[in-house]
Amino acid sequence: MQILFVIAALVLLFMIVRLLLRTPKTPRPQQAPKVTSRRMLRCDHCGLHVPENEAVREGNKHFCCPDHRDMALSKQSTRD
Repeated sequence: MQILFVIAALVLLFMIVRLLLRTPKTPRPQQAPKVTSRRMLRCDHCGLHVPENEAVREGNKHFCCPDHRDMALSKQSTRD
């Protein structure tokens, strides 16, 4: 019976020491995610949707990259 009391006392002592030595939890500042553009535009050449701030513009047309802009413009110039 005495051994159980000693074990319980040691566990209690361990828990108290652990509680006292624990560093206080400081809440981390939560940062809102940066949203630069919510609007998605469709590439007039391939149909891929890209964020408005990443789209390549030529007049009133939007493209996902300069290569697609150039290809679409070269097709347009050969049709004329």
